[in-house]
Amino acid sequence: MIKAIIIDDEAHCIDTLSILLTDYCPEVEVLEKCPGSKKGLEAIERLNPDLVFLDIEMPVMNGFELLEQFKQIPFAVIFTTSYDQYAIKAIRFSALDYLLKPIDPKELIAAVHKVNVQKEPPSAEQFRILMEQIQMQNKESGLSKIAELLDKSHSHHSFTMSQQRRLAAILFTDIVGYTAIMQQNEEQAVTVIKRHNTELKETVSAHAGEVLNDYGDGSLSVFASVTDALQCALEMQQRLQVAPAVPMRIGLHIGEIFFEGGKILGDGVNVASRIQSLGHGNTVLFSNEIHDKIKNNPKFKSVSLGHYEFKNVEKPIEVFALANEGLVVPDKRNMEGKLKKRSWKNFFFSGQGKKI
Repeated sequence: MIKAIIIDDEAHCIDTLSILLTDYCPEVEVLEKCPGSKKGLEAIERLNPDLVFLDIEMPVMNGFELLEQFKQIPFAVIFTTSYDQYAIKAIRFSALDYLLKPIDPKELIAAVHKVNVQKEPPSAEQFRILMEQIQMQNKESGLSKIAELLDKSHSHHSFTMSQQRRLAAILFTDIVGYTAIMQQNEEQAVTVIKRHNTELKETVSAHAGEVLNDYGDGSLSVFASVTDALQCALEMQQRLQVAPAVPMRIGLHIGEIFFEGGKILGDGVNVASRIQSLGHGNTVLFSNEIHDKIKNNPKFKSVSLGHYEFKNVEKPIEVFALANEGLVVPDKRNMEGKLKKRSWKNFFFSGQGKKI
């Protein structure tokens, strides 16, 4: 196992990276999540990690200044950054690695693999070169200028400040087995991604939703209407079963969301992601809150899959599967995901992942 620490002053970035590591990099054990550079330094000294995921722009002490506290870096470093290309070249040259936000799962897998293969932290000379390049860059543009550019890019987001906090239906998609497809046939993987992205944009737009994050092999969208969100999920799955088929799972939940620095936050986002993790290809799963809104709508057929205790979610959540024609209802005995433990309340056999 690779023992890791995450250091970032934005809680939603920590949560997103943690979820991605759980899903795509099971060899990484996150020892601690640190909401800032000071707590990060303390955790490094106390836990002696193999790997540190380090944000660059943080108040009080940025990521580079944190590293300057060490004469030689005794751990591998992967920056999580929105830094410009000049600084990224310096990071690359130092033999450290970086991930641009929002983090692409494929890039995360590659960065962690690199750490696994190298087994050695950067040398003192590599680190010295990195710091010299960064200091040169700071003189030319300054960290504040980079932050200003980022703020400007976020200001064009379609949600206004008055709309930042609201109730929304949250929809997560994920292409099942994408990493394996990429390893076996890159051309097929590219075709799958393009098909997913095309259908996603068309169906979400057609149902008055908005795609807020595109993770490459997955996405996060929001809707003002639960009916629109579920109808979008149904149509997307039906369209993706036509060749070339895309094995996609969808999870939905309803909750309050808000925006900070152009990022979507809220417990509902975490819950929707957890629910999606239980699915198989061609499934649409959703929470009891979603079910309450659509249970009397004849357009939708649903089946309860029981109650589940998800990681970092306080109370058990009843999960339902959309059971319209052509969709897969997963066998509860074979469901795996981001769970603390599984509750088999009111268990009954639903068939081996069969189509309805």
